Amino acid sequence: MNNKLFRSVLFFLCITMLMLPGTGFTQSADNREGEESLLSDLSINGYFENQSAYRVQDPNRFSQFRNRLQVETKGTVSESLEYFIQLRGFADAMYGYYEEEYPETVRDQYGSSLSADNPLDEVGREFYIDILLDETEIRLGKQQVVWGEAIGLRITDVVNPQDYRDFILDDFIDSRIPTWMVKVNYFIDDWNLEFLWIPIFEPDRAALPGSDWVWTFNAIDAPGTTIRVFDPEKPETELANSEAGIRLSGLAGGWNLTASYLYVWDDAATRHVTFNPMTSTLDVTQQYHRLPLWGFTFANAFGSFVPRGEFSYAQGKQYSTADTSAEEGLVQKDYFHYMLGTDYSLSNATLTLQWVQKIIMDYDEGIYEPEFQTNYSLWIQANFVNETLKPELLAIFSPSDEGWLVRPKVAYNVTDAVTVTAGADILSGPARSFFGQFEENDRVYAKFRYSF
Repeated sequence: MNNKLFRSVLFFLCITMLMLPGTGFTQSADNREGEESLLSDLSINGYFENQSAYRVQDPNRFSQFRNRLQVETKGTVSESLEYFIQLRGFADAMYGYYEEEYPETVRDQYGSSLSADNPLDEVGREFYIDILLDETEIRLGKQQVVWGEAIGLRITDVVNPQDYRDFILDDFIDSRIPTWMVKVNYFIDDWNLEFLWIPIFEPDRAALPGSDWVWTFNAIDAPGTTIRVFDPEKPETELANSEAGIRLSGLAGGWNLTASYLYVWDDAATRHVTFNPMTSTLDVTQQYHRLPLWGFTFANAFGSFVPRGEFSYAQGKQYSTADTSAEEGLVQKDYFHYMLGTDYSLSNATLTLQWVQKIIMDYDEGIYEPEFQTNYSLWIQANFVNETLKPELLAIFSPSDEGWLVRPKVAYNVTDAVTVTAGADILSGPARSFFGQFEENDRVYAKFRYSF
């Protein structure tokens, strides 16, 4: 069964359950009065937002003029059944204004959610139903699942793939790609046992060639050789290819603790490199591989301090290597990824410090990625003028490759419904570093949001 057909079947099942007659899900004709109905507790809210960005490096021009409209509704069908629908559309006039600077594919995918390849997926962002039982909650549909404690970087928060079309500059709530899944929560006193089943694999969404945020720091470098890169193929939608996860979370001695296991696919495709003697080219085929992931987090509050930690251990990650004896230029290694940090609260501000490190186990010198990848981050949030003026600063420095990112911004709530924001995204570092690859993309931006 192909992915589009499977999505259609799931959508139909969700609609069917909303209309399903039966005890506990609909009211009888005799006692409808006073009972809950499809429209009871119905709420509709959302926002309209414009974000305009201007490049401060050559070429000095606008790099974004995006209008976004999000509408969401939730309501109650019965005491045991609730629903949530979130629709979101966008249009970015910048791709029409600078039409000659972008390929047609980029203009279509980035110009509007309606001109994208899958407009229904773009617009129908989330759609799920909640079945509420005594000690169990079941959520069925297209949704986001948030795991983890780290800010700005993902360690165990990898249930949903991520949209990298704007690098990592969008908030996680916006850059996560909702996926079709079944989530079951079973509550036992202060503990929650969570099960996930994801029938359709969705990979990360990389920036398209010819767009502003295409990754180049990990580009294959083979001077004098023609390189052919082939698009990856997603695993077929079948039971054996589905993903699953389990997480236990709760309180113990004042500590918020979680332990998790995910049996998933690596959301980023692995590049298999071979020399083709028939064409005298380097052929790069891209494949997705399984990446089982163990996770653990902790957090607690001690007055103004809130220490936090997050740990993950991945088994069998495929790494590109310069070792000529490695088959298809790859070696398989486990890696350990962790974050240690703390929040410190002042009267009007919160200071967050984080130390994040990724370690490739049993390291080989030929691997292109360093054995130790370290990031330090600082996040400062403040509230002034009766919590209407909100300055903020996020700074991430990576001593491993000497790249860094600084994001100052200030938001002002003009009214309860209107917020204006001004900020900047400044990136620097060597050309082959994660942040430094976009050193020429520094920008300032202004954002207007009307919430309803």
